[in-house]
Amino acid sequence: MIDQQSVPALPGTPDEQDDTARKQRVKALFRRYPDITSEERRELTDYLKSGPLLEIGLLKGDETIRYKIAAFEQEQAKALSHAPKEIAVLLVIFVLLAVACSALWDMGA
Repeated sequence: MIDQQSVPALPGTPDEQDDTARKQRVKALFRRYPDITSEERRELTDYLKSGPLLEIGLLKGDETIRYKIAAFEQEQAKALSHAPKEIAVLLVIFVLLAVACSALWDMGA
C-alpha cells in the first residue's frame, strides 16, 4: 500500500493545495490518535465541525482510520454537538422559509 503522505500533490490552485495539505494533516492526526496533543485535538474538532462534508465523509470511509474517527467523535461528542442557539436559528430560518413558500403559493392560486 502506498503511503499517502509520500505521494506528491497534483498541481492546482493554492486553495486546492491548501485543502489537500489540510486533509493529509487531519488524516495523519487521526492515524496517531489518541497520541495527540490538546492543540491537535482542537484542530480535529474544528475540522469535523466546519470542514467540507464530502471530505469528512471520505475520511470516515477510509478503513485505516474510520474506527479512530468514531472513537474521537464519541470522546468529543459535547464539543462536536450543536449549541441550542444554533438549532433555534436554523428552526427560525426553516419556519420563515416555509411561511414565504406558503405565501407565494397562495399568491399564484
